[in-house]
Parts: sequence; C-alpha cells; structure tokens
Amino acid sequence: MGYVDRILGENEQIVYKTHKHWLVLLERISALIFAVVVFAALGLVLLLSQEGPEGEEIRLIVGLVALGSVILPLFVVLRAWLRGLRGREFLRASWRAGLAAILILAVALYVLLGSQYRLVGWLSLALAAIPLFDVIRIVADWVNEGFIITNRRVMEVRGIVNKHVRDSALEKVNDVELDQSVVGRVIGYGTVQIITGSDIGMNMFRRINNPVRFKREMLNAKERLHVDSDMPARRPDTAPLPSFSAVEAERERIPDLLIELAELRQRGILSEEEFQAKKKDLLDRM
Repeated sequence: MGYVDRILGENEQIVYKTHKHWLVLLERISALIFAVVVFAALGLVLLLSQEGPEGEEIRLIVGLVALGSVILPLFVVLRAWLRGLRGREFLRASWRAGLAAILILAVALYVLLGSQYRLVGWLSLALAAIPLFDVIRIVADWVNEGFIITNRRVMEVRGIVNKHVRDSALEKVNDVELDQSVVGRVIGYGTVQIITGSDIGMNMFRRINNPVRFKREMLNAKERLHVDSDMPARRPDTAPLPSFSAVEAERERIPDLLIELAELRQRGILSEEEFQAKKKDLLDRM
C-alpha cells in the first residue's frame, strides 16, 4: 500500500492522478546530465590516454571541448536572470549550473595547462558522481510529487522521505482557472489555479501534465459529490409487518400448541421448567 492510499478516508477513491510535465524534469536535470557526461569523459580520457604526442593531442582536443562546454551551464544561469528571477529564487534556479560551470572550467584549464593527468582523471570521475546523485534525487522527487483528485478532495503530495500534503475539499472549490501557452497546448502542459473558500484561498499547480483533463476530472468529481449529497438517505431494510389475518391465525393455533406442549411434558421430552416457560410465551401472545 502506497503513502497516498494510507491517507485516504473511508470510501474515498482516487479519480485521477498526474505529475509535473516531463519538460519540467528535463529542464531541472539537463545541465546536471551534461555535467556528468563532461566530467566522466574528461576522467576516462585522462586515465586511458597514453603518454606521448598522440596522447597530448587527444587531451588538448578534450580540454578545448570541455572549455567550450561551459557555455551551456552559463546559459542556464543567464536564462534564470532573463526570466526575472532575483535573490533566493535566482540562486535556487541557477546555483547548480553555476557550480557546474566553475568545476568544468577548472578541470578544462588544468587539462590544457597541467601535468598530473591521472590525478585529475580520478578527480573528474569523482566530480561526475555529484551531479549524478543529484539527478537521481530530482527524478525520485518528480516521481513522488503528485496532483491527485479523489471523490472528496484535490491533493498535492510532495517529498521522498519527508512528505508534505496540501489538500482542498471539493465542496469548497469555488472556481478553477487553466492557463496554457502555445507550447503548453502542443506538448500538453499548463497551470491549474484552484480558488477555494478557505483561508488560503488559492492552490496553484504549475506546469502539470494534461491540465485539461485534470480540470475536467475535478469538475466532474465535484458534480458527482453534489449529486450524492442531494440524494435522500436510504432507509435500512426492515422486515415487513405481519398482516392482521396472519396474527389472528396464529392466535387461533395457541390452544392446540398448549395441548401439544402438555403431551411433550407427559412423555418426558420437556421438563417442568421448559413447559412453564413455553406456556407463558404462548399465553403472552394471546
């Protein structure tokens, strides 16, 4: 049983579930994957290349390629700045790319100017493991982040080990807004804004996959919730009351039943206590 299944209420069922769009994941890990490839390539070339003019030529080419590859992480930093991010938001969006650019630049310059190639080769392989672990963490975080609609509420679940759940009851949802750019309509992502009557008042699900279906499923679930709440409660099934004629027929049989009880007592099948108890029960029905 998954984490989401454990937090569902009684008779609560998942109607629809989605994630952030894959483009969001790709944007977060593209620079890191590039850093893994560059550091791993540098390390393998430095460890496997031979001494001599041929090895020097290979190391020169690899060093120049690595030096030119600094452009990509620098572009990530520049794009974050052009998007208008400043302060903590800018650092959060660009620090990985900036660190990767600095490390790639340092290793590339050492390959071009230094002499301890094997030491730098092992160092490059070790540096490749750092962004690789970060890629694994980001992918795991993307997989565990979900936007869920149940027959009672809409939820956002985040976190791998430490979980964060934010939900809003469907009955409190006042309006749902959908924003999609041209690119978002083509490849299927957008932002869904849920306006509720709570104190927070607004939930923003940015760049989720298939936002049109998400909005449709949520509105359908809200409509079904209203229909179910308007239906009258079903009365428990009760046994039908016996008719008047059936009651009279049973009363007419009581004298015959008393005679049969007396015969059973005389034959020793019933004890005196059992006879008196059953006799009292029959007399109470008259």
